[in-house]
Amino acid sequence: MKEQLEYYIRNQLKNPKEAEIKEILALFELEHFQKGEYFKRHDKSFSKLGFLLQGRMQHYIVKHGDKEMTIRISQKDAFVTDILCLRTKAKTPISIKALEPTSMLVAAGEAINDLAETNLTLNRLLREYMGENIEKQAELYFLFMTGTAKERYKFILENNPELLKNTPLRFIASMIGITPTQLSRIRNKK
Repeated sequence: MKEQLEYYIRNQLKNPKEAEIKEILALFELEHFQKGEYFKRHDKSFSKLGFLLQGRMQHYIVKHGDKEMTIRISQKDAFVTDILCLRTKAKTPISIKALEPTSMLVAAGEAINDLAETNLTLNRLLREYMGENIEKQAELYFLFMTGTAKERYKFILENNPELLKNTPLRFIASMIGITPTQLSRIRNKK
């Protein structure tokens, strides 16, 4: 199972060092999550980094008591974490749970942070991961501020077409800040 992470590292980075890849892989252990099982709860302290082998994880915030607002859906070959918690160990309002039976390689945040001090490959990998996330979140943020619901949906279509194949529309609607009914109208106009 760690071969999948190794393959990902080799494809993401130019000329990673063999010894450093081995150090990174040694930090991760295989964990399985059932549908609805939490990787991270908003009310718990958390410091882990996961790499999704199969399945999907929903990152969300609960608003107004019980309304879930989906931030992101992570899919195969993606890192899964709450970046603020990983970095600061502070509690955040973000929860992360499995949308289906899921397998993930998981490493302790402290071990990741410690190794990143000396392992250039891990440091580069984390920098790429965070940079990509910041870029996508910024684009979505600007679309929320200046764009229409249709433009936000188009952004999801263009940047993550796989997501639409197997994710309930209520999560997609939540990600772009509209109701499922409004999303149905947008989809029917195509």
